Amino acid sequence: MKSTGKSILKKLRAYDNSEMTLLLALLLIGTVFTILSPYFLSIKNFLNIGIYSAIIGITATTTTLALIQGCIDISVGSIMALTGMVCAILLKAGLPMFVAIFLAFFLGLACGAFNGLMVSKAKINPLITTLSTMTIFRGIAYLSNNGISIVINNNDFKWMGRGYIGPIPFTIILMLIAYIVMWYIAKYTAFGRKIYATGSNSRASYLSGINVSKMIWVVYILNGMMAGISGILMAAQSGAGLPIAGEGYEMTIISACILGGTSLSGGKGSIWGTFIGVIMLTTIANGLTMLAVPTFWQHIIKGVILLLSVLIDSIRSGALKKV
Repeated sequence: MKSTGKSILKKLRAYDNSEMTLLLALLLIGTVFTILSPYFLSIKNFLNIGIYSAIIGITATTTTLALIQGCIDISVGSIMALTGMVCAILLKAGLPMFVAIFLAFFLGLACGAFNGLMVSKAKINPLITTLSTMTIFRGIAYLSNNGISIVINNNDFKWMGRGYIGPIPFTIILMLIAYIVMWYIAKYTAFGRKIYATGSNSRASYLSGINVSKMIWVVYILNGMMAGISGILMAAQSGAGLPIAGEGYEMTIISACILGGTSLSGGKGSIWGTFIGVIMLTTIANGLTMLAVPTFWQHIIKGVILLLSVLIDSIRSGALKKV
């Protein structure tokens, strides 16, 4: 029995970071939902999956970089809520749309910079830092309008979340651009190579001349920036600034990253793997909703997926080698 268990672990490790395996799993999930629901297999539904994937997908690009670097950020959902609320408040106050968007975008960047400063300079554990700021940013989002949602009447703004360029939703186009840019940065630039090196061995990276603190700070800035973009798009999509927006998204984003092959221990990850992970989780949520699975059961399923994602990461990293 013991040898059988070791054999299974060896096989799982052999599929380490295999995007093809993820694609096959996605195809299997889609096939199951197609059989169970007559409405799943349609262009309209696939576009819906893409639209809802865009919100978490955009932020997942830089969360992948943070995880590769050996850090974590669980404040992104709260940053989404805060930037969406601020954007709605500024639009309601009569500011030009582009000014409101820029200020909300800058706020997301500033939130990321604060996280990075606490981790890189104050040397506070990334999990503790972002757990604290998750609560702080969410609290500010609620305080910004006494916990009341703000309706957005600007149709040009709402187009960003609901509009199409030709047959393709604008949010999907933005998501694809984000993945192409971050994939290029991670794979073909010195900055990307430094991220992988820092995550693999921060001490050796420091001794080789890499400014590790600066790298951590910049990646957190990028993550806050992308969370800010997601928050603005979410406000445009819903037509309102919602203090509850993005709640629980951080766990979905991290699950997608791990499913896509990014290691919690750092030094390893794939931008396109994360993309497939995002689509997979959104497809599961979409299919469960179509099958009228109660919300509380969906929460349980998401929790199980997160747990399995971490287990898969442990297998990939060899942490279960002695099991």
